Amino acid sequence: MKDRLFSCFIGVTLGVLGMISGGCVTGTTAPSRFYVLSAMPDPSEQMRVLTENRCLAIGIGPVEVAQYLDRPQIVTRVGPNELKLGEYDKWAEPLKDTVTRVLAENLSNLLCTDPIAVFPWRGAARVDYRVEVEVLLLDGKLGGEASLAARWAIFHEERRLMLLNGKSHINEPTDGQDYKAFVSAQSRALGALSKEIAEGIQTVLQ
Repeated sequence: MKDRLFSCFIGVTLGVLGMISGGCVTGTTAPSRFYVLSAMPDPSEQMRVLTENRCLAIGIGPVEVAQYLDRPQIVTRVGPNELKLGEYDKWAEPLKDTVTRVLAENLSNLLCTDPIAVFPWRGAARVDYRVEVEVLLLDGKLGGEASLAARWAIFHEERRLMLLNGKSHINEPTDGQDYKAFVSAQSRALGALSKEIAEGIQTVLQ
């Protein structure tokens, strides 16, 4: 009798294990979603900034981001002192790289420039003015606002001289509750920062 019960127990156990290994009892993981920041649309008119009858040669960098942002997950804010990392919503490239790329593209759209160099310069790249940027804050609330705070400075590259520095605080409302709308709002915030930097470059050339 005991042998029969033991045999039944073994049979049931093996049957359950077979169902699990065969996929009858499975768990599913949601797929990750990947995002990049986007450049602002081409403006109807460029801020035509010329020097010596030629377009500017501008370099971007170094660009730094706060350490709490330097991770694959998109960071949102739950409260004044609490952050949330997107479990399945991530950056498709390091945030510092996507910020640098978008700033370069935005300034190229806003100003009359030669191809913008990205730090570190390669080869014999000509750079008249260099823009350094430090992103202090780039987060916000889903369904609320995306917030950007950054320090930036404009240097005359040949003279190694700082010409202007500034600090920008920008808030952009999101148009939805999801990460897609949130990243779009962050892109618009970066566009607003680009406009402030472009206006700063205009100022130092006057």
